[in-house]
Amino acid sequence: TAIGTAFMLSKREDVSVVGLTSPRNAEFVEGLGIYDETVTYDEIASLEPGPASFVDIAGDGAVRHAVHSHYGDQLTHSMTVGVTHWEGLGAGEGHGDLPGPAPAFFFAPDRVSRRAGDWGAAGLEARAADAWHPFCEWAGGWLEVIRDQGLEGAESAYLDVLEGRVGPQAAHVISL
Repeated sequence: TAIGTAFMLSKREDVSVVGLTSPRNAEFVEGLGIYDETVTYDEIASLEPGPASFVDIAGDGAVRHAVHSHYGDQLTHSMTVGVTHWEGLGAGEGHGDLPGPAPAFFFAPDRVSRRAGDWGAAGLEARAADAWHPFCEWAGGWLEVIRDQGLEGAESAYLDVLEGRVGPQAAHVISL
């Protein structure tokens, strides 16, 4: 989700895209070539001050608090898209209210319904395809697809991801 969002934003000339990531994944993120800058979680304070928007994919409360504290009222929007770190969603809070705007939760089915209403089903499908095809072509140059099947394959993939044994360039596809 983060890479797809950054890919689309990198096509715009009026947006500077910062990849905020772990030290472990920083080299990979920088190597994608879609971010204007790559910053690790412990370097948030080094970000240039000024108006910014925050798209939170992981849902790590400590990172969210650091971003909100760094930008304060200059943070124009804060959006929670995913919560892969759901166990730490509330972490980093308890320091009073977060500075800046309250995080808004992005729910894809609501957006799909809204855009289908705006553009019609065919218009939504055409726009999605127009965005999807260039992304797939680009990702095909670096994405490693790991295929497996059955419940054993699903369990193995789940445990590998859970234990951090899957690199950021890999994606599991399981056929049940």
